[in-house]
Amino acid sequence: MRSAMQSRPLPSWLKGINGVPWLGVLAFAGLCVLLGYASVAVGDLAQQRPVFWLGLPLLLVIAFMLILNPQALLFGLLLIRAGANPVFEEARFGAIGGLGGVVNLAVIVLAVLIVSRNPERVPKAAYWLWLPFFLMLCVGLGHSPEPVAALRLLLGHVSTFALFVVAFYLAQDEASFDRILKLIVASSIPVALVTIAFIATGRTAGTVDALEGGGLRFGGPFPHANILAFYLLLVIAVCLYLWKRPGSTSGLMGKALLVGQLLLLTGLLYFTKTRSAWMALVLLFVVYGVFVERRFMVYLLLGMVAAMFVPELRSRVMGMTEGNEVVQYAQLNSFAWRKLIWAEGLGWMQPWRYVTGYGSEAFSYYSPLFFSMAGGMRWGAHSVTVQMIFELGVFGLLAFWWMFVSGWRFLQAVAAGRRVWFTIFAFLLITYPLLAMSDNLLGYLIFNWYYWLTFGAAAGWAWQLRRAAVPDAFPSTVGAIA
Repeated sequence: MRSAMQSRPLPSWLKGINGVPWLGVLAFAGLCVLLGYASVAVGDLAQQRPVFWLGLPLLLVIAFMLILNPQALLFGLLLIRAGANPVFEEARFGAIGGLGGVVNLAVIVLAVLIVSRNPERVPKAAYWLWLPFFLMLCVGLGHSPEPVAALRLLLGHVSTFALFVVAFYLAQDEASFDRILKLIVASSIPVALVTIAFIATGRTAGTVDALEGGGLRFGGPFPHANILAFYLLLVIAVCLYLWKRPGSTSGLMGKALLVGQLLLLTGLLYFTKTRSAWMALVLLFVVYGVFVERRFMVYLLLGMVAAMFVPELRSRVMGMTEGNEVVQYAQLNSFAWRKLIWAEGLGWMQPWRYVTGYGSEAFSYYSPLFFSMAGGMRWGAHSVTVQMIFELGVFGLLAFWWMFVSGWRFLQAVAAGRRVWFTIFAFLLITYPLLAMSDNLLGYLIFNWYYWLTFGAAAGWAWQLRRAAVPDAFPSTVGAIA
């Protein structure tokens, strides 16, 4: 009788609901609970900030679209999130995070629901790319001097990872891959409109780091000009790919609109006054000119000559030759200021902390103690490299680098015969850690969303191509990936 009971098939209700795995059911139930609590919270917060009245309609739209079409909801959120960032910033409420936190959690749940339909469409290599970094973030959270801020940082990275993974699921053929890229370009339309409006009204993101001359900086919908600059650089690269890949854009009008958007975003990049983004754009055209079209070198040369006739741009570039000495009453340029805070931060560390670090968010927490120019304020590291060493130790830095080493493997697998594709996405992969050496890229959540969605789509499409040509080309074990 016992053997008969063991052989009896499981009831259908144990296998899921209507074909949806229990993981997806639990994610949906969790979102329902979240929406319930959020609805109550929004009512209380709206008394203090009227913008929170937008929260309840937003929650209702998320709930209904989650039932009707989770993928369409995800695309809708991605379409408006960057341009609507001023609304989300206004709806921020202390450690809670406000409406932005609700959308972050919604993105995580949406990714779980979408991927749970067919988990096999995402290779295990995609998870291993992020796993070491997540482990180090969890270790850093465990001994962080600011656990609430560290937890928010971790959840932000989880939402970024969710978009990276769901891109593997969505980019199953060339048409779906192009659809994701066009979504990213479309998201730049409201960003451009907001930025133009802010430029026209003089709403800036502050002066040039308050360190040197060079005019005002504009951040558009973002709180810092650097975030807008790196977002624009990403979309410019995507526009260049779609423009130059045959068949991605149909008709003369479609190509004209795409080139017009590329030129508009390039012009807006100037108003950010972000030199690292300018240099990266020059590098993009150099790489593209060398490996794809030589005439782009001519365009680049003419553009650089014309740029030197713009007084503010010339002043911003020449500012790097002044203010490099740390002396009393000297006005440092931004790079010299960065070198000073890096040297004093790393020099302040105890030797054994180079292995363990001080915990997530520790650099800004301890900066008033070690930075001679802190003035009683907290300062970020302005370098992911320095931040990783200070907060997570050398193993945290290695985990960060591992993401890009692993990402290179996806691109390298299909490099032959796809020169435009490989040139653009290899540039994006390599540029991120280079820019991160002198900026707080890990803290720019919206930029990271669109960056890892873009790279996830490229890696997912590369995986599909390689798997079709060579089965088991991406082994699942850690040793095989390494």
